[in-house]
Amino acid sequence: HPLTPPHAAMSAANASLAKRIATIKPVPATVQLLEKQLTNGESAVRESGLTSITKVRPPAEPLTDLIAKLIEHENWFVRRSAAAAITKCCELDDAAQIAIHKVAGKRLTHKDSDVRKCVARALIAIIKAASGDDPPPTAGLCIKRRVFGKRLEAAKKVADAMNGEDDVKGAASDDDAVSTASGDSMFGTAAASTFSPQLGELALQEIVACLDEQNPRVRQLAIESLNQLGKLAEPYGPRLAEALADPDVSVRNAAMYSFESLGVYANGGVDVVAKLLRHKEELIRESAKRAIHVIKRHSGQVVVNAVVAQLGEIQKMQKKMSKDRSRPHLTSSPSGKEARADKGGHELADVKTSQRTVLTCLCELGPLIVPHAKVLAEYLEDPDISIRAAVVRTLIAGGAEVSSSLKHIKKFLEHKDTNVRRAATNVLRGLAPLNPAVVATVGKVLHEDGGENSGELMRQRVMALQILGAAGKNAKKFLGDITRELENS
Repeated sequence: HPLTPPHAAMSAANASLAKRIATIKPVPATVQLLEKQLTNGESAVRESGLTSITKVRPPAEPLTDLIAKLIEHENWFVRRSAAAAITKCCELDDAAQIAIHKVAGKRLTHKDSDVRKCVARALIAIIKAASGDDPPPTAGLCIKRRVFGKRLEAAKKVADAMNGEDDVKGAASDDDAVSTASGDSMFGTAAASTFSPQLGELALQEIVACLDEQNPRVRQLAIESLNQLGKLAEPYGPRLAEALADPDVSVRNAAMYSFESLGVYANGGVDVVAKLLRHKEELIRESAKRAIHVIKRHSGQVVVNAVVAQLGEIQKMQKKMSKDRSRPHLTSSPSGKEARADKGGHELADVKTSQRTVLTCLCELGPLIVPHAKVLAEYLEDPDISIRAAVVRTLIAGGAEVSSSLKHIKKFLEHKDTNVRRAATNVLRGLAPLNPAVVATVGKVLHEDGGENSGELMRQRVMALQILGAAGKNAKKFLGDITRELENS
């Protein structure tokens, strides 16, 4: 007989339920057991679960779905175990790329900072393991846990065993002491050289892609992750240098630390750092200068070469601007200060500001500028007094060895422009107390006879006396000549 309306409704509901049940993917028993192990409060049980991943080899999709769920778990130790599980998945051919792209890479932009750090740390461990290195330290991504009671005592013991190398607050927990000698390493990760370098490259590209993210915290994390990769981060030196111009101060600071932590491996970005000395924003120019002081600790001559090269770039810009002004349809800016953009899209400061910043930076580099003293001396005849003054300070800061370019500097004492002669005199006055060779060269003029050019000789003697007057003890040899000149004046 025909169904009544209530029976029809019940039949439809049952059909809908059956359809939903059919769409539910069955979870294998091995994955269910793994979930219980990885969420267990005992670190030994969690480690056992991590070890079982490569032994049991659960199906790829249920396995990665579980890890994706656990990486967002409310308990931090579960998230850490899930991060280690991501690396173990890379030992399974069918789960490796899913773990890297869909589990870890997708969560690098997660709203929870701890989730971001955990997956970043997993990717770093994959990159390092693929290249034959050990997993990264906890402190590298600022992953610190507050511990109490027995765990605090355990953390103190770990710190004491490490001779105080680790902060007690950063000695995360007894988890880290389960199977490693270090109290600051990520336990349970895949061992070094357990999978191909191609997987390491895939993980690295996930991190590099985050350098372009809108969220500054994500960009910061990407830089901090690259900072732990040593030589592997070498191709990304220019990208790290570009981050010095980032609008977010935390990102700039992370990029600044790159040149300290990576050392010579970040030298690919030195030219970009030097270009930022010409940036329109003073804050960015100062960031570039601080980065240059970091770089000079390990690559002094490399960085000074890059900075000096900017003077040549500024000259090219000056010539181009002169050509533009000579064209009738082009006019200069009302303020007289024309700003341009470099190839990286950064708006540049005006020429004089750029020159002063570069020269000031070279002055701070001190003796490293010696090989470039001749190039710098050419700026003594710049028409701008502030540029001449900056060059004078820079050459003096170069120290006694600048005197190797003494002949080149001395020629400006004969320049037709009084201001240029004065600038050259000031340079030699600054160098005279540092190197007796300056005094010996300049003092010779006091022994020359007058003749027809007595006026010119008198001018030279006055300059010589000015230089000898600043020479201190180095002028002792010429005291008699100085006295005679003073008596005859």
